[in-house]
Formats: sequence, C-alpha cells, structure tokens
Amino acid sequence: MKPVIVTALYDIGRDKWEKFTQSYGGYIHWMERTLSLDSEMVIYTQERFREEIIEYRKKYDPTLTKTILIVQELEDLDAYKMFYSDLESLMSSDEFKLKVSFPDVPEMSKPLYNIIMFNKVFWLNHAVENKFFDNDLVIWADAGGLREPVELYSGKVWPNIEKLKTLDPNKITFFCHSSDFNIRDEDKQYISLSQIRNIQGTAFFSPSHMVGELMDEMVKTISESIEGRYIGSDEKVFDITYVRNKERYHLIKCTWREYFRIFE
Repeated sequence: MKPVIVTALYDIGRDKWEKFTQSYGGYIHWMERTLSLDSEMVIYTQERFREEIIEYRKKYDPTLTKTILIVQELEDLDAYKMFYSDLESLMSSDEFKLKVSFPDVPEMSKPLYNIIMFNKVFWLNHAVENKFFDNDLVIWADAGGLREPVELYSGKVWPNIEKLKTLDPNKITFFCHSSDFNIRDEDKQYISLSQIRNIQGTAFFSPSHMVGELMDEMVKTISESIEGRYIGSDEKVFDITYVRNKERYHLIKCTWREYFRIFE
C-alpha cells in the first residue's frame, strides 16, 4: 500500500477558554514533528496559518513536491455546514447539560471543537477525491499527535511500507485501548455522554476506496446522536460506528502515543 498523511491545524479560540486551554504556539510546536516526516502529506488549515506552515514544511520538503496545502476556513468545512447549528443548540440547552457527567470538557461544551474532530473523515475524503498523490491508503494524523523531540521524526519515511503489508487492504485500521468491545443500543447515550472511550482519534488508516463509506457511517452516527439529544467526541462516534459493522475494521491495541512506533 502507498500511503499519504492527512492532517490539519485550525484556531478555534482555545487560548481564550477558561479550562483546557491550549495556545496556537503549542500546536504548531507539536505539528512540526509531523511536518518533519519525509512522507507525502495533505495539510488543511486557515489562510492565516498558510505561510507559517509552508515555512515549517520547507525545512523538510524544500521543493514541496510531497506537500499539498489546502486553505479552508471554519465556515467552509463540511462538518460545520452539516452540524454546527445543531451542536450549538444542543450543547447550550439545559436538557443536555443535566445529562452530561463532565460538562466542562471540550467535546461537551465547545461545538467548534467537535466540528474539527468530526471533519477528519471529510478531509480524508476530500484528499481521496482530488487524487493529490497516487495513493491507495490515507492516514489521518492529529497535528498535535507526536510529542517526542523533533529529531526522532525528522526525515523519516513513515509509515514503514513493509509494516503496512501486515494490514488488510480492505479494512480500516483504528488504534484502541482494548482489542474488541461492544456497545448495546440502549447504552449509546450513556457512552457518548461519559468519559468512556476505546478507539483513539489521534490517528487511523483507511484504504482509499473505503473512505467514502467511513464518512457516510460517521455522518449517520453523528446525525442519530444529535436527533437523540446527545453527542460525544469523535472517539465516541468511532466506537459506535465500529460496533455497527465490525467486519470493516481492524483494531490495534496501544496507547495514543504508540501508533507511530508500531509502523516506524
């Protein structure tokens, strides 16, 4: 399989939050680790960050032959157009706040945070549909997912092509906390509103021909949740989507920081 990495960096005002604050500087600091990889990469961001990201990337891909940068503003994101209004209404309602175990966490109180998380599959689909590179595997990688010193990543071709041969070319690969799990229909709301999670959203691999299917399944899960007057993070959405069609997925048990080393 021939992979391409897809990632994104967006400002949702997190530096001004009362809790769970994070500066843009912190994210670009971590993102440099991903940008330092000697891998084909599609990067989505806002116009205000275009030049800075390009300058970082040029340190490792001077001619930008392995780099595509796409500018999309928040309001132009598919997840924003589909879900923002409903999420804002839901999260601000007293009904929702009374249900939530941890009302201050971003996925329960910040609609824009969820929009960025939910848009991961839309970015993957956009990269596949536009055929920026000749790839048959797309990899989502969070901008802040790599935290070790940049020297450990710089110039590395990742993922290792030989290790990718161990994957089923007709299954989506998720990294998770346990090798298998189930969620009953009657437990979906409880799981979504709690801090229980299994599949990690930091990184996941999808064969190109399965991305559209994954996107449709995610949209179905999110829409059903909003209709049921509950919502959770992208990881909860992945959990519910997985149990609906387990045969489409391959799970690798690890912590969220270990995915890189497994395919190094």
